[in-house]
Parts: sequence; structure tokens; C-alpha cells
Amino acid sequence: MKRVGFILLLVCVLGGTAVRAQQPPSRPWHELSPEEQQRAWENYQRYQQLPEHKQRSLGERYQRFQALPPQEQQRLRQNYETYRGFDPGQKQEFGQKYRRWKSQR
Repeated sequence: MKRVGFILLLVCVLGGTAVRAQQPPSRPWHELSPEEQQRAWENYQRYQQLPEHKQRSLGERYQRFQALPPQEQQRLRQNYETYRGFDPGQKQEFGQKYRRWKSQR
């Protein structure tokens, strides 16, 4: 159950920062594939529509992510990619397990 919580934390951290978390921070825009550019642009637009307090919260989570050692960042990226590959049923099951885990804490 701890792993479920950790993966959800990962989703929260990376979900809001997917533009930067998908690639190393030093990768310039022109080196992104067209699909990566499209995803980055969509993420940025969603971010711009968030209330200021949520933008600030995402920024703080991103800073915590950046403070992690590179190996841990890569592990989180891999876990997030695994989660993104889940079908809707798997994502729903994951959410249910996480809510159960969270309520038992």
C-alpha cells in the first residue's frame, strides 16, 4: 500500500510538471519532438488557467522534485510513465487503492 501512495505522490508531482519532468531540464524547445511540443504547450495552457494558489503549489512540488537526486528523479519519471500507460480501468483501480490507503493513514 505504501507503493500506491508513493505512485500517487509521483503523479501529483509530475502531473503538474509534466512539461519539465518528461525531459531533463536542459533540453531546449527545438529539440522536442512535435508530439512533445504539443503536449508541453497543452500543459502550459492548463497551467495558465489554474488559480494562482494552485500554480504556486505546483511550483513548490516541482522545486521538491528538482531537489531530489537524479536517480530518484529518473525513477519517478519511469513510475509516472508506467501510470500513464494504464488503461482507464487500471487507473480507476489505482485511485481506489490510493483512497483506501490514504483513509487508513
